Amino acid sequence: MKLLLLAATAGATVMAGGTALGATNQSLSGSPCFFVRDVGDRTVGGPHTLYFKVKDRAHMHALAYYRVETSGHCSAGSDLPTQHAGFSVGAWSLAAGAAAQVCSQKDLRISTDGGRCNIVSFTRMTPIEVAALPRGIRP
Repeated sequence: MKLLLLAATAGATVMAGGTALGATNQSLSGSPCFFVRDVGDRTVGGPHTLYFKVKDRAHMHALAYYRVETSGHCSAGSDLPTQHAGFSVGAWSLAAGAAAQVCSQKDLRISTDGGRCNIVSFTRMTPIEVAALPRGIRP
């Protein structure tokens, strides 16, 4: 009887730990910050509109989609509007390895073969906005 009670208590502890871990993962996906290493597909929507997604690498699904509006000379695929690798996403902060994080527009660095882009706006897209993107533009 004591063994059965001990096993039930251990099972309840494991289940509670799993719930707590799930809650932690859920709250992390709502974080305004992301690691540059987690940036996935990138697309160009026009001469000054860029899109990219941030992925959960462990589970290989998108956590968030972002739209970046640029100004000035930012040639991130003006010849091919759906060019996927026309730009790279980075951070201004110095970090070891792939630990660089972006938490706001001031942290974000967009680079192309032509140099760096001036960022006018950086917004996290809603699921409705992502669904409204044409298939060739959706990252």
